[in-house]
Amino acid sequence: MKYFLTALWAFICIGVLAYSHLSWNKQTSVQAVISEPETKDKQESIEGTIDHKYIELAGNWPKSAIDKLTLSLKEGNPYKILFVGSTTSEWENVVSTSITDSFGSERVTNELLTYDLTSEEFVAENKQLEIAAKGAQLIVIEPFLLNDNGVVTIDVTLANLTKIIEDIKADNPGTTFLLQPSYPIYLPKYYSTQIEELKAYAKENNITYLDHWTAWPSTDNLEIKEYLDEQQSGPSEKGYQVWAQYLVEYFVNK
Repeated sequence: MKYFLTALWAFICIGVLAYSHLSWNKQTSVQAVISEPETKDKQESIEGTIDHKYIELAGNWPKSAIDKLTLSLKEGNPYKILFVGSTTSEWENVVSTSITDSFGSERVTNELLTYDLTSEEFVAENKQLEIAAKGAQLIVIEPFLLNDNGVVTIDVTLANLTKIIEDIKADNPGTTFLLQPSYPIYLPKYYSTQIEELKAYAKENNITYLDHWTAWPSTDNLEIKEYLDEQQSGPSEKGYQVWAQYLVEYFVNK
């Protein structure tokens, strides 16, 4: 009887241990199955929040540009902005720094190309092919209106602008374009006509027009001279600050 009870007790212990082991394995497996999706969902949620933050910062951009930015963020590729214009572009450092600080250089890059040319000379030298080679998803063009003033008529300027855009699109069909004027001057004459024609061109072609003139004093207000150098050949430091701030508020929506 003694041996029988000992054997029975040993059998019961083995059974309890076996049952406990199986129960533990089953519970661990269930927890693993549950934990994996939870961790994955949490990670996707975090990534979604990060992406949404940058989309909100780009909230003023055209829809086509936001769509391309969204795709770039998902793919982990930097989105490239290219500014093109005349040599009066000293606002660039402030704008570039703001974009980089807000988005991070690994997400959005930006570059400025300046040319001391008329639009006619620009096209004759095929400079638009240099721009196309940059492969930028968003290009902001200041179409040399002051350089063309008194040299090239506005209808020719706009024809040159069309060729620039079409040649770039031939290489990069998905590029989004924005237009901006050069700086305002006191009591502009033909220049004001050029500006109005450029606005009309932008509207007709469904291109976003960055009207930074609205941030300056009126062109018939003597105060505007404080925003220009003595010869009105470029903005003063005060003028560049106004121009830069307008662009910063557009490209970084806060």
